[in-house]
Parts: sequence; C-alpha cells; structure tokens
Amino acid sequence: MINSQTKKKLLKLFNKLEEYEIHSESMRQILCQQDEFEPYSVFKKICNSGHISSQEIYQLLQQNGMIVQLEQVNPIIKWYSQKCDNRLTYADFLQIVLPANNLELRNLVSQKPTFAKDISYEIEYGVCRIFYKEIQIADEIQAYKQDLVQSPDFDYRITFQTIDQFNSGFIQLDLLEHFVDRDCNALMRRLDQNRDSQIDLEDFRIALEPQYGNIYSQKSSASTVTSVKQIEVQNQFPNRRAKQSVAKHIDRNKKIVQQKKVQCYDMDYLAEALKIISELEYENEFRKEELGYLQYDFLELFSFFDQDKTGKLAPGDVKSALEELEIYPTQSQLYLWMKRYDIDRDGKWNVREFLAAFKPINYQKINTRQLDKEILNAVKNVIKTEIENEVAIECIRKKLSQRPNFNLKSLFAVITSNQIIVEQELRTFLENHGVYLDEKNRELLMRRFDRNEQQYITYSDFLNEMQPKQPKN
Repeated sequence: MINSQTKKKLLKLFNKLEEYEIHSESMRQILCQQDEFEPYSVFKKICNSGHISSQEIYQLLQQNGMIVQLEQVNPIIKWYSQKCDNRLTYADFLQIVLPANNLELRNLVSQKPTFAKDISYEIEYGVCRIFYKEIQIADEIQAYKQDLVQSPDFDYRITFQTIDQFNSGFIQLDLLEHFVDRDCNALMRRLDQNRDSQIDLEDFRIALEPQYGNIYSQKSSASTVTSVKQIEVQNQFPNRRAKQSVAKHIDRNKKIVQQKKVQCYDMDYLAEALKIISELEYENEFRKEELGYLQYDFLELFSFFDQDKTGKLAPGDVKSALEELEIYPTQSQLYLWMKRYDIDRDGKWNVREFLAAFKPINYQKINTRQLDKEILNAVKNVIKTEIENEVAIECIRKKLSQRPNFNLKSLFAVITSNQIIVEQELRTFLENHGVYLDEKNRELLMRRFDRNEQQYITYSDFLNEMQPKQPKN
C-alpha cells in the first residue's frame, strides 16, 4: 500500500489527466463535426509512407505556426503507437483525432469515403491543434509525474495493486471510480492506452512514467508550448465531472408543440455545441484561476496594454501589447477575442471588459505584486487559450449556420416558452438531449450568454452568441 501523501500525489495527477482529456475530447468533436474532415486523406497528407513519424508531426506543426521542439513530439508517438515502434499507424492516428464519448460521430467520420481533393487549411489547422494540445498535455503533466515517482514509497506495481483491490491483474472503471470516488470516464480514456476498457500494469506504468527529463530548464526560447509551474494551484475549481448518460433514448415528450417546428437532430446538434462551448469556457476559466493565484495587480496589467493612457483599448493597442508578449494573432483571431468581451459593442475594451478577459469569477484579493516574468507567462497562457478557444467556438457557430433550415429563433422557443431563458430551462433542454453539465459548467455557460449579468438570457443574447461573428469577406 502507498502512504497518504503518495496517494494524494496520485490523485492530483489523475485530476490533471482527467481535465486535459476532457479538453482534448472537445477538440476532437469540434474537428469531426466539420463535414469536410475525412481522416484518411489527412493521414496520407501528413506521412510519406504508411506511418507518421515524430519528424513529420514536427514539420506539420512548424508549417502551421506552432513552434515546438522535436523531443516534445516523441512522447505522443510513444503513447499512441500500439506497435511501440515510434511510428503512428492509421489506427493510431484515429485514436488521436476521433471522439471517444460520441460513438455515433466516431463511426460516421471513420466510415467516410476518401476524398480526392486537397485538405483545407481549416481542417489541417484543426488536426494540428489536436497534436499541439497533446504535446501541451505531455509537457505540463511532467511535473506531476516526477513528483509522484520520486516519492520514497512509490512503486508501479504496489500503486497498481492499491487500486486493483481484487488482484485481478487489471483495473476496470468501477475500481478506478472507487479509488478516486467520482465518475471517471474521461480518466479511464486517458489511462486505457489500447482502448480495451481495462488498464493492465503496462498501461498503468506508461501513463504514470515521466516521458522525458525535466525540459523546463533547457526549453528553447522559441518554443510556445507552455509548461505549468511546479506548484499546487490553490483556488482550483471543485472536481467537474459531467455525468455520461448510459441510455441513448431520452424522454422528449415535453414541449411537443414547439418541437414540431424543429428537427430533433438540430436540437441534439445545438445541445452538443453548447456542451463543447461550456468545456472551452471551463478551460478559459482554469487559465484565469492559474493567473489569479499569483495575486497580481489587474490595473497594472491594464496599464501595460493602455500605453497611451486613454482608458480604452482599441485593437491596435491590444495588438501592440500582444507583440510585446511575443503573441502574434491574425486579424480575425484578434477580432474574435476582442468581440468576446466587448460588452458595449463599441469595438474597444474599457477597464471592466478588459478585467473580464483576465479575472477569474471567484477571485479573492489577498495582496498584490508587481508584474514579473512569472505573471506575464501566466498572462500569455490566458491569452493563447482564449484566442484558440474563440476560433474553435466560431467554427461551431459557422457549422450551425450552414445547416439546412437551421433556425435559432425556433430553437430559442424550444428552450423556453417565455421571452427569456433561465438556468433551469437551459439545464432541462440539455438533459433532455443527453447533455449533463455540473453546476460550474452551467454557470460558465450562462455567463457567456448573459453578458449584462441579469441572471437570464434574452433572445438578443442568444442570437448574439450563436450567430457567426467574423465579417464576411
């Protein structure tokens, strides 16, 4: 048996793995919901032979402006390669890019016929984003793995047997949930390397073993993959586990009259889109929590952006500040990010709108410190995550708007029979369509729509959030 301190470190590692898996899954679903995504064509474009090498992933990311080190790609190959030959087969590639908890979508995409046309930039970027996220996960999780394996009483077999109470030689979902004391579907996916619904000792060892030495001290200054600090972030959210529905068929007798005007598939699609948006909002808030833990002066950060001291930030002001931080978004990416927090819709940020982009919901000011390198690195993490997620959410909006006969006004009427949507109505709609969000995720989703903090969503709020924001060229 492992002692209580080692168990605490193991649970902390499990928490991180689970959080990252939820984020990765949302990105897989975003990619696979694009009609033009056909995995085999993408696979053939990446590799020169029948396998994908570390070098080929490295080159693909470089070509798409995602700068990493080659050694940071190797753990991804090692983890997903079923043949353990440091190459990815097509089956390995599918494990990376296809969703795990939406079998209908997974089967639909995997059975698509091969396209002869070239891969669009949007699809190539989506695949790169998934690879990049996997590299971030492998990089950021190293500190937690090293902390665990350096414990005096740590041993892979003994730790495995602590969970495998019946000494059966493998860990199934029920044993893992008993040990962690909560739902563990996402954690099971991350630990179960070969997707056989059980974890053997080798799966367990590979998942917990540090995949390379501590690279933080030798990281190239050009790298944009950010490592988490080897600290415990205090103020983290309570564990969020959106319970997965076992039953596929849910009672949808409520609101029959309204639903006659809207196809069920459109409602399912909207519910799934809202779920992904809530998960991306959670990722944004998580980064803000990491930043808030450092107890910096928000107004000093605003002054860093507001170089001309006008009290308002125009796109040019924000762009200049980002360039000082070595962040270079495209014009459309900057537009989406600023639009997200531009509450009064004047094309600029005031102090309140700026704070909304960086300040966590439950921030408690204890003391403040001046901006330093550690704080600015955390600021960069927030900015990169938010910009990346705004691009992903815009992709969701575009896919919704392109659906035949898709009508937001009719869908709004399905969710509520009144002129506004309150949280309970939103929850009922989602659960009637198989989406279960915990309290924190529902709060984040409501806050995204309810910009004026009125505790409800008007049709104008709903339309403003769900319509594509990028101007048509």
